[in-house]
Amino acid sequence: MSRGFVKPMLAAVVAAAIAPAAWAQLPPVTPAEEAAGLRVAKATFEPVALRITRGDSAVVRGALLDKDGKAVTGAQVLVYSPGSAVSTPRRPLSDGTFSLAGNTPGSASVMVFVRVPSDSASFQGLGGIKQLARIEVTVADWPVAKIEIGKARYRPYAGTSYKLTATAMTSHGTKHGTAVPIWRSETPAVATVTPGGVVSLVKPGQAILVASAEGVSSREMLTVEPNPTRQLTVGPRHTKTRTGDVVHLSVSALDQRGRPVEGVALAYAVSGLDSAGATVYEDGAFVAENPGAYRVLVSTTGLAAEAVVEATPRPKATPVRKIGQGALTQVTTSDLWVFTGKDGRDYAYTGTHSQGGGERMFVWDVTDPAQVRLVDSVVVDARVVNDVKVNQDASWAIITREGASTRKNGIVVLDLADPAHPKILAELTDSLTGGVHNTWILGDVVYAVNDGTSAMHILDLSDPARPKHAGRWEVRPGETDKTLHDVWSDGKYAYLSYWDDGLVILDVGAGTHGGTPTKPAFVSRIAYGMGNTHTAYRERNYVFVGDEIFGCEECINGPRGYIHVMDVSDINAPKEVARFEVPEAGTHNIWVEDGLLYIAYYQGGLRIVDVSGELRGDLYRQGRQVGWIQTTGEEGKAIVPNSAMAWGPQPFKGNIFVSDMHSGLWVVKHDRPQPASP
Repeated sequence: MSRGFVKPMLAAVVAAAIAPAAWAQLPPVTPAEEAAGLRVAKATFEPVALRITRGDSAVVRGALLDKDGKAVTGAQVLVYSPGSAVSTPRRPLSDGTFSLAGNTPGSASVMVFVRVPSDSASFQGLGGIKQLARIEVTVADWPVAKIEIGKARYRPYAGTSYKLTATAMTSHGTKHGTAVPIWRSETPAVATVTPGGVVSLVKPGQAILVASAEGVSSREMLTVEPNPTRQLTVGPRHTKTRTGDVVHLSVSALDQRGRPVEGVALAYAVSGLDSAGATVYEDGAFVAENPGAYRVLVSTTGLAAEAVVEATPRPKATPVRKIGQGALTQVTTSDLWVFTGKDGRDYAYTGTHSQGGGERMFVWDVTDPAQVRLVDSVVVDARVVNDVKVNQDASWAIITREGASTRKNGIVVLDLADPAHPKILAELTDSLTGGVHNTWILGDVVYAVNDGTSAMHILDLSDPARPKHAGRWEVRPGETDKTLHDVWSDGKYAYLSYWDDGLVILDVGAGTHGGTPTKPAFVSRIAYGMGNTHTAYRERNYVFVGDEIFGCEECINGPRGYIHVMDVSDINAPKEVARFEVPEAGTHNIWVEDGLLYIAYYQGGLRIVDVSGELRGDLYRQGRQVGWIQTTGEEGKAIVPNSAMAWGPQPFKGNIFVSDMHSGLWVVKHDRPQPASP
């Protein structure tokens, strides 16, 4: 389902980790270009640091010189930058002069490389790449034009405090990327406010609050009212729970007649009586990370009420045992799909990444998961077969192609009449030449992630021997500074992982917004500040979103990233409510089934997380990880031994299948496969 990053391997460090939109893999290089690159002894670039405004561009002028200071011509130069702040050239250059465009506010490192023979130099383990320079770029946003103040969630009762919101908007009508409005009060006797917007209402009267950024201001006028609250109640006064389970406390504010007071802001606090590590939310929801007894305090205007919650530990994680393996020592492994074929036997299909070839899909017979057998393979013209998908009745499958020598990438359709020996039935390359990274099959419709357009191309496979285009959907049509990475659908909604644009939800048959499988309708979008939206999977009213974080100080042995848990009970307004993060590793592909979240956690192997029940807060610290195994292949059973790089998981018939880039296909069993929550 996704693009991979591995420091020691590296099939696509530059391609995957640095510029996922621009390069599905390294472009072809000729021996003459490599020889020219080898002659480059030094390079000069001006400027080495620059500041540009969003939407503007700047030219960097460089010279490639040999050991005698003479100009070198004919080399292949590549320019990359992580993230979306800066656009770099999408095609190889023949010299050191290039243009950079500012896309989004922030800072970026632009790296310049030259191609050389694979045995002469490497960049973070990727042979044939020599870094020439790093250019630091700051992209400034458009100027602030106005400050928009958000609607307050509470009535302005004296004696209460709550958070105000304000957004700096640019001259182009967009949210400013870096400017943060600062608050002040012109009537401190009535209301005070912190620079960050926490207002404290002192007494009844007229209050004037001002939010400012870059010399632009906006005023908020408040009529502070007397607070009618005379009593607070919290129930139950005492309850027991487990770490990670959410307890909803019933909180009521009452006036002197015992009637509810609506819209009053209450202050919540939690303190440990014999431990620390719990959170109480503004809706009265409580969740503990650590076992112990906690006091929850609710207060307003000198009134207070409290409850005691005792949290016991969750069951400890139980073993995950390896029961079989299809080891690969000659090529790196990408995605997998496990299914029962027309012949009644079970199969796993795995793709390949670029180290060692990348042009093959392997066929494994896994009917006996303890005796995984390689029975065949399908070879196509590609450097990466990133994704493998099998349709519902297992009559045909799709593999994706990137980096074809002919530059005709797209999809390949396989006939599964004999699933042990699939045959190429058809291909579709038209309008997909940039490469297809991921796909999703929805009946006879296929959603294809197009590397070249960063759009979701909709394909009609009602006749799998003659696939054809049926539509297209993309965020911000006409703009190029975007990356679509993955798509998943339950037949009602499609969930698009749109990298820096976040999670995009489309109606493809739910009937809520008029969408159909071939004519999707936009529903909503949610983005977050750090990380790149990489993959998504829905179960119940939660969408589990995996991100990837590159370029961080901790990313020496691979990327970081974690699972964002989005509550989509209101599909029009998704919100993040929880997270799962293994600090020392980074997420890749995921699968959710029967209350368990399976995560291929790159360097962290396979992680199994109990996601049953209501979810709030830090699931890792709450002890919801119920099992894990490090997918590390030993010498002779891995292309990169003693180094896990888990790519994708899939539960199937009581076992869990995992593809690992370094060691191939794993079959494991979890001793307690059922979720711990009731």
